[in-house]
Amino acid sequence: MKDLNKIRMLSSRLVEGVQEEGINLALLYIPGLSRYHIGKLVGAGYGEEKSFKDASEVELGKLLPKRLIQRIQKKMKEENNHQKMLKEKWIIQDEKLKDYKKVSEECGISISERQLTAASPVTLLEPVLEISQRRPDRIIFEGKEAKITARGFSLLYFLAQRKQEVVSYDSILDEIWKDDEDAIYTRIISYIYKFRRNILDTIGHNESNKEKVKDIFKVISGRGIMLNINDKELQIS
Repeated sequence: MKDLNKIRMLSSRLVEGVQEEGINLALLYIPGLSRYHIGKLVGAGYGEEKSFKDASEVELGKLLPKRLIQRIQKKMKEENNHQKMLKEKWIIQDEKLKDYKKVSEECGISISERQLTAASPVTLLEPVLEISQRRPDRIIFEGKEAKITARGFSLLYFLAQRKQEVVSYDSILDEIWKDDEDAIYTRIISYIYKFRRNILDTIGHNESNKEKVKDIFKVISGRGIMLNINDKELQIS
């Protein structure tokens, strides 16, 4: 619920008139960072997250109240820790991959065959679907970016929290469209079809991809929707 509130907060900011150049700042979800402050930051050359990296507190103090500067600095610290964690993760995976290749060569088994047998106790493949609360404007499917709306992200995040479960249409409407009395289940299905189409636009519309995407974003007739994906294939950050 807390994360969905963040999505609604972003949607409100967009409706209230945050210009396109300030979208990246709005996506930081910093409480109190209004469109007025975003406009001042963009005008001073702080249009995205990385622009704060070398910014001094004195420079930011000319544009923002101290409380907002502290929140930005806290956000940058959290992001640095996140990036450090990811880097360490990839270093570990790289070491595992070296061991994996060594064992594969010793056994005379190609990597592709070894992956298909699932004999390794270590999962080396990247997640199929990546969802980041920092970027509710897109998802990553098999390493490729697919655009998504704020409402679509809310729906997908809701399903991701209940992965491999059939989520009823009523539950989805009550959570995602609770302020829209005219919303019906066909609205949900249309979003699922959009997910499939946008992903296929990025990975290709061949039959194999169509079946794979359809199997992940399942429409269960008369019952609801299922995000048919396991823990190893899904990454939420």
